[in-house]
Amino acid sequence: MSNALNLSHLVEDPAAVARPGWSRWWRWAALPLSLVISASLGALTTLLFLQWFATTDDYRQVAALADFQPSVVTRVYADDGRTVIGEFALERRVPLSYDEIPLRMRQAIMAIEDARFEYHWGVDPIGLARAAWKNFLAGRTVEGGSTLTQQLTKILFLSPERTIERKIQEAILALQIERQYTKEQIMELYCNQINLGGGAYGVEAGAQYYFGKSIRDCSIEECALLAAIPKAPSGYSPILRPQEAKRRRNLVITNMLEAGYITAAEAEAAKATELKLNVTSARELNTSGPFAYVVEEVRRELESRFGTRGTHTGGLQVITTIDAPAQIQAVNAVRWGLHRYEERHGGSRRDTPIPNILEELKGKDLSTYRHPEWAYEPFNGMYLHGLVMRVTGRTAEVSFGKYRATVTFSPDHPLREGDLPMFVIKSGAPRNSAMEPVIDTPLPSAPASTSAPGRKGRRESSPPPTVPAPNGVLQVELRSLPAVAGALLCLDARTGEIKTMVGGYDFSQSKFNNATQANRQTGSCFKPFIYTAAIENGWTPDDLVSDTPFQSGNWSPRNYDGGFTGPIPLRTALAKSRNIPAVRLLASVGIRRGAEMVRRFGITNPMAPYLPSALGATEVPLIEMVAAYSVFPNKGKRAKPHLIRRILDYDGRTLFDFDRDETERETRVISDYVAAQMVDMMRGVVDGGTATKIRAVADGDLNKRQIGGKTGTVNDWTDAWFIGYTPSITCGVWIGYPGEKRTLGKGETGSEAALPMWIEFMKVYLRGKPIETFDKAPAPDAELEKLQAERDRQERKELESGVATLMEDTETSSAKRAITGQPGSPRDEEPTRPRRAQTLMEETTGQTAVDEAQSAKRAQRQRPSEPSDVVPPAPKPTVKKPSFITDDPPKPPRREPPGRDR
Repeated sequence: MSNALNLSHLVEDPAAVARPGWSRWWRWAALPLSLVISASLGALTTLLFLQWFATTDDYRQVAALADFQPSVVTRVYADDGRTVIGEFALERRVPLSYDEIPLRMRQAIMAIEDARFEYHWGVDPIGLARAAWKNFLAGRTVEGGSTLTQQLTKILFLSPERTIERKIQEAILALQIERQYTKEQIMELYCNQINLGGGAYGVEAGAQYYFGKSIRDCSIEECALLAAIPKAPSGYSPILRPQEAKRRRNLVITNMLEAGYITAAEAEAAKATELKLNVTSARELNTSGPFAYVVEEVRRELESRFGTRGTHTGGLQVITTIDAPAQIQAVNAVRWGLHRYEERHGGSRRDTPIPNILEELKGKDLSTYRHPEWAYEPFNGMYLHGLVMRVTGRTAEVSFGKYRATVTFSPDHPLREGDLPMFVIKSGAPRNSAMEPVIDTPLPSAPASTSAPGRKGRRESSPPPTVPAPNGVLQVELRSLPAVAGALLCLDARTGEIKTMVGGYDFSQSKFNNATQANRQTGSCFKPFIYTAAIENGWTPDDLVSDTPFQSGNWSPRNYDGGFTGPIPLRTALAKSRNIPAVRLLASVGIRRGAEMVRRFGITNPMAPYLPSALGATEVPLIEMVAAYSVFPNKGKRAKPHLIRRILDYDGRTLFDFDRDETERETRVISDYVAAQMVDMMRGVVDGGTATKIRAVADGDLNKRQIGGKTGTVNDWTDAWFIGYTPSITCGVWIGYPGEKRTLGKGETGSEAALPMWIEFMKVYLRGKPIETFDKAPAPDAELEKLQAERDRQERKELESGVATLMEDTETSSAKRAITGQPGSPRDEEPTRPRRAQTLMEETTGQTAVDEAQSAKRAQRQRPSEPSDVVPPAPKPTVKKPSFITDDPPKPPRREPPGRDR
């Protein structure tokens, strides 16, 4: 027997040996295989889910983020395209690109909201676990597990409700956002969308609102404060709850330190800093600055074009026609004129309470408050608001931004801390007007001019430079708000661009725009339209019109001085603003023709069909009167007045361009010849009429310029006007009590109440600009020459008839003397006969008078009208003018329909 047989039972079955190996293999392979299968099923499920999600509205919303257009601030610029003068926004948002967001701001957001933002893929399991553990230990919710991406989805797409369904949807949307966009894009969207309170959305708008500066200029603690607010804008408001805001700000700083973003020293210094706010809202910019009336007019026009929502959310860029320095100067000229009026009538008075910053906005830090007027360097003589920082007894310390002053106030009108009254700068400002550059360093004083004011010879073209007082200390005087209102509007006569618009003393006190909304009687400012109709109907500036008693029905017009001058040339009647000649001219040309002329000038309120309308009974807003007067220097064409030059959309595409899109930029009103004749006559108002104060101005070169214009005074001195123009600029001023026909006081004429404001503005605005001259008058057209010839024939006929009547009267008088035997000369016997008629009788025969009168008129009409800086003397009427007979009319004047007595 062999050993093999004996050992055969020790050999195992091969299949039996193999089974344990396969079992072990399966045991080892089952786990990874199940993971692979699960992953495949998960991937397939995810793929199917993504395919389904791609058909949902949520997916389309996420995909649309690439072209997302948020509600963006609409900005209004001055004519330079850089100076921001106003803003419109439902949500104040100034978008920034990722590179424009400072690193400190991004770090502050990640430190408090999502420390692992750069590592997760939309949902952070580690963050969720950490938040759950902290909440478990605290026994309440102290930390959320949402990522920054999830918060962005909540801001953009979801409601604030807290439900399981909403959290699931939030996570799904966050995953999709992370899948389609980069971390930089997500951070950019978040920084531009977060709500920071006060209507500010996004970090740039928040920085401007809370600190009055750009986010790029913010410190660590300021960035930390902005990062702290979004969790609860009202709960952590630094204005309403400064202590809670400071506590959370310090938490952000601590997190930044733990994340390694800042050093311990930086964190300690940032935490030790108190909250310093300079709350500036778009509302303050729009309602308290020198451009407030302009911005409101722009808003009205934008809303008419784009609607309210498009205006306030479209991110439009509006380039206006406003000259920013000139607008500031115009505001000051109006305020100066209104205070000047108050001083003539018993001094200033307080009709409205002084606004108080601390009352209007709790938590306002007075040390950092900035009024919109302080954004521009002040000048001597400027009227501006000052903030009362502290009061000691009867002394107040006042801030004007980087300037300050100390004032003493009356116990009858005490000042309080936080008050924002009006002051006038007497000295210490860095310049003398808004049009002058700021002097940063003292300049050597220039030798004083030896020329006395008004004396011919060398004259300084501008006042010597002003050296500001050391340490920014100003000398100021307190002023109260006047009850009277004023308005000023200046436009380019050739283009219609409005360069300045002042609708009142202060928009924050009265939002009614007296330059565009107030319909007021114009007084004698209306007369140039009547004279224009006469010139167009064949009259010439040297024709005589009778300034003698006139009656139409029960109405008899009177001149301002109550007297009469007899026959005077049209140019003299307009320069001296005689009322009766204007009425006679309207009667001569016809009321219908006069009303049509007024309509052609762009006056929308129709002229009443009565003779008193010649004296300015029609109510017209200032803007229409200024635009109408621009016809004269613009050679008979009326350029359409406008405030907006160009409108761009958010991406810089042009939506509107006035020169390109406006079809009726100008209209022909009168001929070049008629316009030139009116300019010639209206220059007489300045050179020898009711506006001669312009020629007495010693400051600058205003008195050397060719200027035309007209004063206007309404019955009982309720309104005073002056509208004047150079060859390129037309400017008008009005003063009166808003909303009522209340007298300004006896003697408050256009030359006394309105003209000084015009001078105060124009002497600065025109300083340094080229001295222009009006063009030479062209010859009249054939039709007008025919009308003038017809008037010559008619006047000749009237003259011959008048001379014959005088001769008959003289012969009759001589016969009476011969019968009665009473010797005497006509001069002795008829002392009441007009001197001109007596002289004519003594020196000439009737036919000679007719011939010489006609010759004199032709010579005057043919006299060249060339620009000249020499002030021409007012022409004097002579016996050889054709209308002398109107002093002693041979028959009663023609009766006109009864007119309305103003």
